[in-house]
Amino acid sequence: MEQRKNRIAVGGLRKANPNHLTILVEDVLRSPLGQLDPRTLADLVALSEIPTQIPTQLAKQLVSFRERMMREASDLPDGPALADLLRDLAGVAPHAQPGTLRDSIREICADRKHEDVVPAFEALERHWATEEPIEIELPKAPAPEPKRAAAPVKPRRASGGSAKNGAGRPEPVHELLPSAAKPRRRVATSQVNDSRREDWMREDVLSRLENYGSRGLKQEIIVAGTRHRSPYSDLGEGEVLAILRKMKREGRVRFSAGRWMLNK
Repeated sequence: MEQRKNRIAVGGLRKANPNHLTILVEDVLRSPLGQLDPRTLADLVALSEIPTQIPTQLAKQLVSFRERMMREASDLPDGPALADLLRDLAGVAPHAQPGTLRDSIREICADRKHEDVVPAFEALERHWATEEPIEIELPKAPAPEPKRAAAPVKPRRASGGSAKNGAGRPEPVHELLPSAAKPRRRVATSQVNDSRREDWMREDVLSRLENYGSRGLKQEIIVAGTRHRSPYSDLGEGEVLAILRKMKREGRVRFSAGRWMLNK
């Protein structure tokens, strides 16, 4: 039962823009069936049905993931393990369970006779009958910000001596002035010190790392996921990294080979 409680769940998959989605699912797609939360399983299978809305490489990975998940489900023996999977799916909203998932489960259960599997599958069919699947419509990826045009450089007369033109008047000498350096963007100290924001980030990071054990998560995935779920619209990458480093100094987490993990 403990293993079932600690399964990997990724929220917000149906609302993430395609570029962000690639980061969110990178590690999850390698997880075995038994380690996935059924809602996340349903969302990933549903995403595999909309290849035109996501990057080509990710679309191929999602199809491969779906096929592997269904093979693993098919390999479950006709007994309690398969019945548990069916009961888990019965706990997921029916509109969130796509047609490919339903069809695959029906095919798997067609010749199963176990006393636990048959009633579990019948209950799941009744659950599905209450709502049709809703196809995901992802938001469009934000357009890249246009490059700012350089400010026009105004010529100025040199202070030193100048050459004369044919009319005997001094010929103006122009020199280019270096453009002013852009000020570095800094995260406001008040943001990092906001206890509510810090508490929320700590809880979010720890709850996610708990699911990944010694494997941990890549830094960019943690940062992107925390910013995506954050109730604070202005949460920046620097804030998340600052909290991670603070938790590292406290001995709560550790960093190795580009990945963060719990320090157990």
